[in-house]
Amino acid sequence: MIWARIPVFLLPMSILTRYFSKSDLDEIKKAVGEAESKTSAEIVPYFAESSHHYKEWVWLGAFLMGGVSGVTFYTAQNLYGLVWGGESLFAVLSVWAGALLGLAISALFPKIRINLVSRSAKQYFVDLRAKEAFLDEEVFRTKNRTGILIYISLYEHFVRVLPDKEISKVVPKSEWSEAVRLIIEGMKSNQKKEGIVSSILFCGDLLKKYNIQIEKDDKNEISNEIRDGGKLM
Repeated sequence: MIWARIPVFLLPMSILTRYFSKSDLDEIKKAVGEAESKTSAEIVPYFAESSHHYKEWVWLGAFLMGGVSGVTFYTAQNLYGLVWGGESLFAVLSVWAGALLGLAISALFPKIRINLVSRSAKQYFVDLRAKEAFLDEEVFRTKNRTGILIYISLYEHFVRVLPDKEISKVVPKSEWSEAVRLIIEGMKSNQKKEGIVSSILFCGDLLKKYNIQIEKDDKNEISNEIRDGGKLM
């Protein structure tokens, strides 16, 4: 709650500074301001490197590597006769050695570990973390309940758009698919900033299309900076 209110350029070891330059962050902030100038909504972009640590999956890595090691030993023994006695002992040792290697690799290399996770499990954790971010950033604390969270989870390649209740009453869920697509395409083409900016501007146009118009006494109720989701893995 406290970190969310500190300007991103003051955050030590920020995840954002690993993926965006200062000018990138300024462009994203400017895009939020431009989009909000067309509507009374408050747009909150949120960037997370990952939505879960996935440490539970190190055991799957150990299981798989142990299995591969055991099968490799068994096959090599049958084909080449590597050992002439104690085959059972060496088979057990090969499985344990493979399992320990798999455990170490899965624990030390998050990007390998996340490839062991099913798509449905990733979706579950992204959805859960997006809802937590919506509450943590108090997106619901706008006068007319017109906040929108754009949640980006980099390692999972998932994006979620969470509009507050007054916007969700008016804008169909299907309309947000383009906002999601723009960010995902940007991530795939290594143009993360461009994808985020395009998505934010699209949201501003979409809200204007559905007549969520800016009010005469409209105030900027939520900061325009992109939020730092931190490092979980």
